[in-house]
Amino acid sequence: MLFTRDDTYAAFMMDHAAGNHPESLALAADLHMILSPEAAREAFAWSIIGGALLEAEDPEAVAAQPEPERRYHKRKRTRAGATAILDAAGQGVPWKRGIFGVPYHPVGVPGGRLMKLSPGQSVPKHGHTATEATVVIQGELRDEFGHYRKGDLMLGEPGMHHKPVAAGEDACICYVAEPPRFAWRLQ
Repeated sequence: MLFTRDDTYAAFMMDHAAGNHPESLALAADLHMILSPEAAREAFAWSIIGGALLEAEDPEAVAAQPEPERRYHKRKRTRAGATAILDAAGQGVPWKRGIFGVPYHPVGVPGGRLMKLSPGQSVPKHGHTATEATVVIQGELRDEFGHYRKGDLMLGEPGMHHKPVAAGEDACICYVAEPPRFAWRLQ
């Protein structure tokens, strides 16, 4: 289970446990947990911690607080949605060529798509203005920050610049999730 930075990963998984992710990022976390038992244990731990914190609160003080405003609390995130993405990645889906020649397949979730890189193929070097989550479904991926295998989560942090490339001898298929109004900057 590799990721860019421990604190970024912890924040990402805490937000997932709290239901604060938009659907595309929530599906990335769900895929990561399905493919990585270590990630599933981590998410379970964050859920327990969150529950314990809520139970420790004074019930009267909690009742007096206004309901927190969550932009994404009504999203329908299910394990079935992540499983459907895994099934699609394993089948011969119709790939489209992106602007930089990188094949992608929309998955019906705003900000989410499958990406396929042939061995040695790379995505152009780019920077991030918001968190991007990439989960390796098949093959291997590497960038300046690590080497990622099936189930690994690569988080592109704001201000980070990198050039992901398919490593190994097999094609790399990833689920890439961007939040709403995501902006890329080419290097």
